[in-house]
Amino acid sequence: MREHGVNTQANAAATPSDRQRHPLARGIEIITLMVESGEQSYGVRDLGTRLGVSASTAHRLLGDLEELGMVSRTPAGNYRLGMEFLRLAWTASARFPIREAANDVLAELSDQSGESSFFAVYNEQRRRLMFAVSVESPHPLRYTVPQGVWLPLHAGASGLAILAFLPEKVQDEIAHGALEALTERTLVDAGKLAERLAQIRRDGYALSHGERIDGAIAIAAPVKGPAEVVIGDVGITIPETRFNATKTTELTELVKESAALLTHRFTGARLEPAHIGA
Repeated sequence: MREHGVNTQANAAATPSDRQRHPLARGIEIITLMVESGEQSYGVRDLGTRLGVSASTAHRLLGDLEELGMVSRTPAGNYRLGMEFLRLAWTASARFPIREAANDVLAELSDQSGESSFFAVYNEQRRRLMFAVSVESPHPLRYTVPQGVWLPLHAGASGLAILAFLPEKVQDEIAHGALEALTERTLVDAGKLAERLAQIRRDGYALSHGERIDGAIAIAAPVKGPAEVVIGDVGITIPETRFNATKTTELTELVKESAALLTHRFTGARLEPAHIGA
């Protein structure tokens, strides 16, 4: 019975490390590992090694989680996330949707920049982006991003800031695929696109001039999820007639700070001091 914490005196003296070894904590560690590593299934020995426990302990923990529906077994005998976990994840997502997660950050970005702001999400299967949330500029002349439409990654800052941080293989396949010229400025040469993406990775943001929409300038920075995987980006759109090049540094810093705030919100990753309270 000591395993379930009946010995109150022992529990009182337990260190944080001891408490982490409780079966409940271990079960949460297994779920967290499965979510963040991104693999489709896991062997018992592999999970045990990653958690620092024996295969028999890992098997017992997985059995408990399987009874709860949090994990399920594949035909090959490995384990994957179960339908009950997915149900809870979907329910939690419905109660804390992306709009609520991003709205205040975008409102602050628009307020400080004076321009329309957006949060775009990336779909791995489609290899495209969709504008999920936007806050419009107070200016009469402004660009409104289309929501609910899947758009290519190679055209405009909103796509390039995502594409530049995808796996190298994916970047190469997209760059050597069919690149549609949405405007005269859209990059459709694979070599030049690769150079542009390398520059974006160095800078940490993308800046485009009329590459998706004529007359529109955009600045975007990547938003990352668990395991440093890019899940979308944050940015602003500016009519070319109102763009002041002397404010580029100021605007790019605002965009990068907003992206860092959302990355922190989605992952819990540590924020640099400059981003705290921004």
